[in-house]
Amino acid sequence: MLGKLLKYEIPAMGRKLLPLYAAWAVTALLLGLTTQSAESKSEFMVVISALLYTAIATTIFVMTIILIIQRYSNSLLGDEAYFNHVLPVSVSAHIGNKAISATLWIFITALVALLTAILIAIGAIIVGAQDVSFREMLHELWNIDFNLPEHFGLYLIEGLILALTGIVKTIMQIYAAVTIGHQVQNRTTLASIGAYILILIFESSVGRALLPLFINLEYGTDGFVNFNKVFIPGFIMAVIFSAIYFFICKYLMEKRLNLA
Repeated sequence: MLGKLLKYEIPAMGRKLLPLYAAWAVTALLLGLTTQSAESKSEFMVVISALLYTAIATTIFVMTIILIIQRYSNSLLGDEAYFNHVLPVSVSAHIGNKAISATLWIFITALVALLTAILIAIGAIIVGAQDVSFREMLHELWNIDFNLPEHFGLYLIEGLILALTGIVKTIMQIYAAVTIGHQVQNRTTLASIGAYILILIFESSVGRALLPLFINLEYGTDGFVNFNKVFIPGFIMAVIFSAIYFFICKYLMEKRLNLA
């Protein structure tokens, strides 16, 4: 049943975000094309392109967060909850559906941000093609000594996992705050903001108390931090906090949900 929920939830957010992604990519390429020509032409187009790029990027990030909150609040706590909670689907599946979809779209947004940076570079390469060929530039980049740490591939995988669990934890923070705030009927938004602040304070206090017990930073011979010393406690704490927030949402939705 979770798969059927995701088939509806993922496209619902995509219909709002995909057009913005396309506009973001176009402005990124335009910014790259105009930046290299700033010395010989008016800087007006560079400024306009940079402003458009920044405005669209900000809009996408803000809209992503707003959509994540709206999709959860309206579907499981608001008017649509009457319909969704009579479906033969568990509360856990509903929460998991929202969390998976939100995580996916945050990850896609991050990938699109990386793509726009590449498009800016491509635009600059196109304009400056008379000085150096694309193949020559790739050859030069390939031969750069980045002085990467030992076991860089492992560190990269661990970093991605840590980022993913951090995203899930943040989403569950938001869901828990919204669910707690929904218990206050007349001041739902204000109560949700207050709940989120209290959650951050709680997590920060617990983190400061427990982190010294887990983390003992060590540096390798290459001068880089042994990332394993950061990954394991960071991953464990993210999973524990995510589980706490999940069960808060589940309990309140099953025992204290008021749709009146």
